[in-house]
Amino acid sequence: MRKTVGGTIVAAAVLSPFAMTAAPAHADEATYLQQLMPRYTQLSPEKLLAEGYRVCRAEHNGTISPTAVDMVYREMGVSLTAAYDIVRAAVVQLDC
Repeated sequence: MRKTVGGTIVAAAVLSPFAMTAAPAHADEATYLQQLMPRYTQLSPEKLLAEGYRVCRAEHNGTISPTAVDMVYREMGVSLTAAYDIVRAAVVQLDC
């Protein structure tokens, strides 16, 4: 019993930071674009939104985020940093 309780406490402590970064209850396209547009001016808002929702579809179909980063990197021809930022913003702001 002690192991289970201790394990539960450890699991809760490890997972609690992720609860604070959970996706919002609804898609927030404006915030998504506000996070990306200042840094990636070469990409149009339409292209960023389309890619963000593509990331969401991939995530809903079981693709893990590192694979989604690679997908964005290859499809859009952007840097790995940009691909990571797009995936992160999509998961958090577009309710993936």
